[in-house]
Amino acid sequence: MAFNFWEAQRKARGRTKLYAALFLLMTVGTALGVEWAMRTYAGDSYDPPLPFLGIAFVVVTLGTTLFNYSMYGQYGGSYVAESVGGRLVSPATTDFKERQLLNIVEEMSIAAGVPMPKVYILPVNQINAFAAGLKKEQAAIAITQGSLQTLSREEVQGVIAHEFGHIYNGDMRISLQLAAMVMGFFIVLYLGMRLLQIASFTRGERDGNGDRKGGNPLAIAGLILIIAGILTWFLGSLLKCAVSRQREYLADACSVQFTRNPTGIANALKKIGQQTETGIPSDGMAFSHLYFDDHGGLSSLFATHPPLWKRIAAIEGLTYLPPEWKEQLFQDKDKDTKSTS
Repeated sequence: MAFNFWEAQRKARGRTKLYAALFLLMTVGTALGVEWAMRTYAGDSYDPPLPFLGIAFVVVTLGTTLFNYSMYGQYGGSYVAESVGGRLVSPATTDFKERQLLNIVEEMSIAAGVPMPKVYILPVNQINAFAAGLKKEQAAIAITQGSLQTLSREEVQGVIAHEFGHIYNGDMRISLQLAAMVMGFFIVLYLGMRLLQIASFTRGERDGNGDRKGGNPLAIAGLILIIAGILTWFLGSLLKCAVSRQREYLADACSVQFTRNPTGIANALKKIGQQTETGIPSDGMAFSHLYFDDHGGLSSLFATHPPLWKRIAAIEGLTYLPPEWKEQLFQDKDKDTKSTS
């Protein structure tokens, strides 16, 4: 059965509510487990009339998620790009590589039919890029310094066109929702570690004979939050990875369509496979699924992207292109051949 690009795109967009529901279910379920564990293991030292720790878990997780998501909505993709160290490229730049980059972004903006996004450069050596922003009008594209130094103009164009594919397919909203969710779970882990640190300077309650009474509630709460934070971060990361993989194929297909050239993006992926420094920039791990490539994971379970060789094979075989895009691509090739003959 042939791959249906438009159906896959529709399904990808339609799953947003499902992912939000799974996140909420995961948060509430873990909060119930946190409260149960605290009442079970803290003994008489924790017996409030309300489930305070469980409520705190929900408030912290959802509060962090909503805060970050509101920042994405208020400041657009620039907030994400700047949070990972991106430097805005001035429209008035005289640097040759930066000028060329802006020209490429403008070309792909016209090809994709979306507004010109802000452009950022990440000061790292890896070949990588990402697009972010809840709305097309607020989008930003960031590309690494290593990409500009290593890739040809054709290859940079392929990478940028891939990022426009994410904008075109509406991937950015769900991607940033997932990033905000994972950051909410991470903050719980951080708070658990801080509570455990504070508990090391305190002592648990003692009864009239001077014996410990149920242990140190701060230490127990900290340990429970650490376990809950690790568990939810793990599950949230799995969800984030599962959501991202299919979308990469669709964005690769859009890159071929926008550039009318599968060679650029395919060669960029081949160079990524050859680079000794793999993975994504060290800042902003919550945004790993946004990047052009993240093949440095420990296993396919945690891979936010399909294997490089599968992406290259799909690009070169035009696997994910809709029939009408393939027909148009071949027509363009025929025109180029006739014009040069």
